[in-house]
Amino acid sequence: MKTLNRKISGPIIALFVIVPILIMVIFNVSARYYVNRATANELKNVVENIKSLSENILEKELVESADGISDENLKRLILIRAALQVSKYSMNTEMVIMNSNGKVIFPQSFEDSFLNDALINRALLRANTEKTLVRFLSGGKSYMFIYEEVQGQLRDYKVFFIASAASSDALIRFMNLILILVLVVSTALAIWITLNLSKKIAAPLVNAAKTTHKVAQGNYVLLEDTSDCIEVHALIEGMNAMSTKLKSTEEAQRDFLQNASHELRTPLMSIQGYAEGLSKGIFSQTKETADLIAQESRRLNALVEELLTLSRIESGNYAPVNERINLCNAMKDLIQRANGYALMQEKKIDLILDDETMMVLVDEDLLFKAVYNVLTNAIKYAKTQVKVTLRKEGNSAVVMILDDGEGISPNDLPHIFKRFYKGKKGNFGLGLAIAKSSVELMNGKISVENKGGALFRISLPLQ
Repeated sequence: MKTLNRKISGPIIALFVIVPILIMVIFNVSARYYVNRATANELKNVVENIKSLSENILEKELVESADGISDENLKRLILIRAALQVSKYSMNTEMVIMNSNGKVIFPQSFEDSFLNDALINRALLRANTEKTLVRFLSGGKSYMFIYEEVQGQLRDYKVFFIASAASSDALIRFMNLILILVLVVSTALAIWITLNLSKKIAAPLVNAAKTTHKVAQGNYVLLEDTSDCIEVHALIEGMNAMSTKLKSTEEAQRDFLQNASHELRTPLMSIQGYAEGLSKGIFSQTKETADLIAQESRRLNALVEELLTLSRIESGNYAPVNERINLCNAMKDLIQRANGYALMQEKKIDLILDDETMMVLVDEDLLFKAVYNVLTNAIKYAKTQVKVTLRKEGNSAVVMILDDGEGISPNDLPHIFKRFYKGKKGNFGLGLAIAKSSVELMNGKISVENKGGALFRISLPLQ
């Protein structure tokens, strides 16, 4: 395993090391190729110039004896050499003439040139094996030569044209030195920037990793967002949201357990008290006492059922069976089923439909739980009637349930959908929490406001 800092900086630093080496190699190969071509062209021009001058100036027979060249031809060769040395094509080129025995007969002195015996011998050795343009090293310096064998009437001889690559090699070395300095400075700068950049990128992520361990231990701290990177900013925002959500979930679970245990304790203590009273003969009217026990048992059973329903929905273990239904028909059935409770409370339910066809994709059981809980809650707080309106709003079907009661207290309004939050006439404080979870599981929305009485809005997407 590698740190993020090394994962980021490692490949980039390797790239900054490899690229300069490749640049150096490519530069040197290209420069050598260019120098070789330039020197070869120079030698070819020298050969052409020598031939032209030789035909016009030299006598026909250049080498007349084993001792060398005639005095007259020697003087003329010296003039030719002097003329060629001032030419732009032959400034780094020397002409060497050897007799058939390999003896240098021109020039007679190497004082004013780069020639020496070792260089001549090296060129002669290569000339015996290669007939083309030859590049060779002598004394650590580079040279190139081309030669011609001349068949004379009296004596055969060889003419060498040797070019020195010392100046071009010096230029390449100088360019390499400058290139190395530039590459070293740029590479060092690039590595420094990369290390700092990778550290800057990794720092908030390392901090985020440490924070996750704290969150795992129940310490729901929030990260400070100091990064200017969009992705890191999004990560920190997500982690802070996660930490806040986990904290609120843990608090909700703690409150849920406390409230649930409190709500369960009341009917259980009541049942226990009546049962002990019966067993000890305290209550003489056993039928009435048994009825009270049965009533508390039903209340306890209803509470447990609501707790289980809410738990299944919010834990994600409830698998909705969605069907495409006509919401208008479903609402008529729901109102009919709630009418019995409304009559018991001496209240009236009015249903207003804008359209007879509103198709929605819902789980009928969840739809019943959501609407029935809201509707019975509205009946409980209404004075005389509850108005239920179903209409289309854009791509949604909206169920509006309005009672003619006093409305919801401003202090209660923000908490109305929380678990175990009970109003004045509330039973367990679970009905509206179940309604909210059920609607959201069907991809809908639920809200409440005061509009005379309490107005609940349940919005479901149309199909």
